[in-house]
Amino acid sequence: QHARTVKMMEAISNAVKNNPFSSPFHQAKCEGFKVNETRTIAAASAKEETSCEFGSNKYYALCGFGGLLSCGITHTAVVPLDLVKCRIQVQPEKYGGIIKGFKVSIKEGGAMELTKGWAPTLIGYSMQGICKFGFYEVFKIF
Repeated sequence: QHARTVKMMEAISNAVKNNPFSSPFHQAKCEGFKVNETRTIAAASAKEETSCEFGSNKYYALCGFGGLLSCGITHTAVVPLDLVKCRIQVQPEKYGGIIKGFKVSIKEGGAMELTKGWAPTLIGYSMQGICKFGFYEVFKIF
């Protein structure tokens, strides 16, 4: 039993030593756009007619547009859930759980009641996505 435990501990120790994530000082080697002597950025290639050059204005615009779509749409889609969650937090005795919260909200104001706040959510999170995805690409080369 002791020999088996020792063998298992040695195996774990070797796995930890050989783990590529164990040290933040390992450098990945990849082919692509050379930023400086220690950093290279690689991206998946696309058909030449639909591609854009890395670092071009079109590239940053597409990254920002991807952020607009991913953040704006997803956060707007969960507005009804967030609305009910907030109502439950404010008046737990009235709205109870999530299902009862939806039922009470729809009964009191109709289905459109659940869309309150969608516009500022869409605008705000779309702007956040544009900045987060677009500026990330700009600043990661520095």
